Formats: sequence, C-alpha cells, structure tokens
Amino acid sequence: MSGEPDSPRVRPHLTALPGYEPVTPVDQLAARAGVDVADVLKLDANENPFGASDAVLRAVAEYRGWSVYPDPLQLDLRAALAGYAGVTPERVVAGAGSDELIELTVRALVGPGQRVVSCPPTFGMYRFLCDVAAIPLDEVERGADFGIDVEAVLAAIRPETALVILASPNNPSGTPLGDDALVALLDSGATIAIDEAYGEYAGTSALERFGDHPRLIAFRTFSKWAGLAGLRAGYGVFHPDLASVLLRIKQPYNVNLAAEVAMRAAIDAKEELLAQAARVVEERGALARDIAALGWLTPYPSSANFLLCAVEGGSSDAGARLHAALAERGVFVRYFGAPRLRDCVRISCPRPDQHEALMTHLRAAGAGLGLA
Repeated sequence: MSGEPDSPRVRPHLTALPGYEPVTPVDQLAARAGVDVADVLKLDANENPFGASDAVLRAVAEYRGWSVYPDPLQLDLRAALAGYAGVTPERVVAGAGSDELIELTVRALVGPGQRVVSCPPTFGMYRFLCDVAAIPLDEVERGADFGIDVEAVLAAIRPETALVILASPNNPSGTPLGDDALVALLDSGATIAIDEAYGEYAGTSALERFGDHPRLIAFRTFSKWAGLAGLRAGYGVFHPDLASVLLRIKQPYNVNLAAEVAMRAAIDAKEELLAQAARVVEERGALARDIAALGWLTPYPSSANFLLCAVEGGSSDAGARLHAALAERGVFVRYFGAPRLRDCVRISCPRPDQHEALMTHLRAAGAGLGLA
C-alpha cells in the first residue's frame, strides 16, 4: 500500500464525461493571437456587441444593499419578469442563467426510466445536462435546412418521454420553430420546452400564441438582448404547479443581487435595448448579404444574432481551417466539429462599425486558404 488514502468514489459515468466545451475568455484569446484585447473581434459566443446599457450599469453601481441576502422567493423580480413576458408572476422562476432553469426542469420532470428528446445539431447544454444526470437522450436529427422533422420527433416520443426540449431560434443554425410544428408537438401529450434565448432577435415567442398551454415551458435569458451574459441572468415561464416545485427545489439564493438589480433595470430600459436588438437584426441582414457575395461562404437563414455559414468548395475540414485562419488574425468565431457542422463556422453579429473589419479579415482568410 502507498499509504495514500483512496480517492472519492465518483459515479462511473461521470469519470468518462467529456464535459461541456465553453468559449475561451477574451484575454486568453488575445494572448493566443498575440494581439491587444481591444483589437480582438470576439464573435464566438453570441454576446451583445453593444454591451449592457448605461442605465443598467448605473443601477448596479448605485445599489448599496450587497450585505443582505436576496429574496429567495424572488417576489419583486418575478413580478417584473412577468410584466415583461406578459404572464402572471406565479408562472415565473428566475435563475442563474436559463441553463440553471433547464437543469432544474430536468430534475423536476424526468424520473427513473424516463427520457428526454432533442433535435441536434443544437445547444450542447441539453446533452450535457442529460449526461450528467444519466438520463437517456433521444436525438432526432434536423433536416438539411436545420428545421425539425416533426413526424420523426413525434415518432420518438414514447410513454416514458418526460420532456421534449427545442431551441427557437435554434443554436447554432438560427432556425425558428414554426407554429404548426409546435401545435403538433403539444398535441402529442408530451411536455414541450422551448429555449428562447434568442427570442428578442426573432421578434416572436411561443408565449404569444400558446402561453396558456399547461405543457408548454419557455426558457429565456438576459445574456443576449440585454448584454448581461457575465451576470448569469435568466428566467422561465411554467405552469404554476411546476413553477411552485422549482421554487422549492432551487438553491434558496440562486439569483445574486447584482443580477436581480440588472434584470430589473434592463426591463425598465427595454425600449432602448429592444431598439438595439433591432439594430443587430439589421446588421445580420447586411452581414448575410456581404458574406454570400464572397462566393465561397454561404450563410443559412437566421432569426438570431448570429449566422451559421458553410464553406463551399473546401475540404471536409474547411470549417476548422477557416476558424484557425481567422483566429490567427484576432477574429474568433465558433467551430463545432460535429459531423453536420464540419464545413461550417458560426459568426456572431458584430456592431455595424466592426462590419468592414470582419469582411476584410474574411476575404484575407479565404484568399489564404485558396477559397476566394
């Protein structure tokens, strides 16, 4: 014997878990590229290119109640969120980002022997959370246009399916879920969760037409439209019975006061922030046109604040090569490496004043790779 104590006995399925692959912080990206942070074009995480509003920054700077715990029942915050979402407060629960609420929902709804359905390629958090909890995930591949195959999803729903989770607009494709598809899924009898992280850029929400449906869940975040990704600020809209359970099983003080103050200030400044989101949508259209004009990079239609773009006429690793070539120039986009996405990169919409710099780097990278 070595005399060293045995290590803790970790659950076997967790020792082999690859873990979620997040984006790299901007200072590390700058160091890797050998450029100043100010010269980095960070377009890999779908963050708000304008940042948080001045009104939100002032509200956080002026707050003085940091020594007191937040309200575990989130009464004032839930009332503000409900007013913004157009629902009643008893249906709302706030979380440390919508990811926490997705995890809580899975914990509340999916029991032993039950399953979850999702449609890849999509947000990797769904698989990650199911893998951590050792929950079987039935994946129904999206079609060539990255829309869902409704009939295939319906066929995948079984009596033991506790939850179907879909992103609308989808990440990384930007594809929205149509009303007809949602009606068919709700009619299946399954509980349907719609991740609306990019809803403010799409201009529509499942809550507008189906908000009263008892088996519809909507997850939302302030990370994108409000520029609060660093504060982890999100919420969900649920049937009141489920919301009541989530409030009981969440960590008591799961939303810190900085996030609460910022969310409430963002709601107060919603006209400014939604106008800002509209500018991002305009930039998305301009960027799509200019990227398509390159002739070797094709953007898919998107309802989010990013464009998934396919490299045309390149090798099977064209997406990885373009990603690397841009990184050498201090431009960071997202590459996934999944089979359906190996020839693609996802580009977050920049500010309009960054547009020409991005296009210049794309042209140079394409020429260097022999694509232009």
